[in-house]
Amino acid sequence: MPGLVFHAQATVTCSHGGQFKVTPTQFRALVRGMPIATTADAMLVGGCPGVSGAICSTAKWANVSGRVLADHRPVLLQAPVPPVPPAIGNAAVVGPPPNVPLVMTMQLQVIAT
Repeated sequence: MPGLVFHAQATVTCSHGGQFKVTPTQFRALVRGMPIATTADAMLVGGCPGVSGAICSTAKWANVSGRVLADHRPVLLQAPVPPVPPAIGNAAVVGPPPNVPLVMTMQLQVIAT
């Protein structure tokens, strides 16, 4: 499925307000001057206040490119949505429900399949 190319500096939160940090593994392929996120990148969630003592820790991105690679790895894609934040992210968060990330800001120009 085509989608917007996800980059390492996109602003993403868990549904409880914790902030995502994408740790890029490659720095050569850029979109708007920011490293493109790939399947090799770690996605950690910090500052999640949690629900019933459980907090969010990591996320696994579900929508990846079947054709576009960066450093020999598939790039992460966000389903094209109207540019009105927040948008539900294409990932599953390890933590208490609801387990969906919210994409607050990201680039809206480069699309891949």
